[in-house]
Amino acid sequence: MVLDLLENFGKYVALNPFFPLVEAFIRDNKLEQLAPGSYNIKGEDVLLKIEMANGKSKTEAVLESHQQMIDIQIPLQQPETFGLASLASLPSADYFVEKDLSFYHNGQVQHYITCPVGGFLIFFPQDAHAPCISQYTTFKKAIFKVRNM
Repeated sequence: MVLDLLENFGKYVALNPFFPLVEAFIRDNKLEQLAPGSYNIKGEDVLLKIEMANGKSKTEAVLESHQQMIDIQIPLQQPETFGLASLASLPSADYFVEKDLSFYHNGQVQHYITCPVGGFLIFFPQDAHAPCISQYTTFKKAIFKVRNM
């Protein structure tokens, strides 16, 4: 997992061959002005989802993980808190191939971290995360889905 400010995203482009596409998109677009929806950046390898998320309490948020894709999550209006756990510490869970998603309803969050507006979090396949923890009922966020290479 990586937490940093968007102005520093360029320091991480060497981590994945598709990250330069994400960096260019962030540089060339004002994410906060994009309408909610899905944006295809490079086929099935790089996608962007702008959404109005529903805020959850720590007890409502559920840990999730992805095997094929890396999440780059960016709060656009308010800070967002995430529950974190190492995938190795969680019980096995069903994997939904079509959504590249596993949920850990009985998983134990090990840490919480808050990402500020102007920041980003990168979640790799080994990083289980419980998103959308917020005091706000709804908030706008960006999620880049990047193929794990």
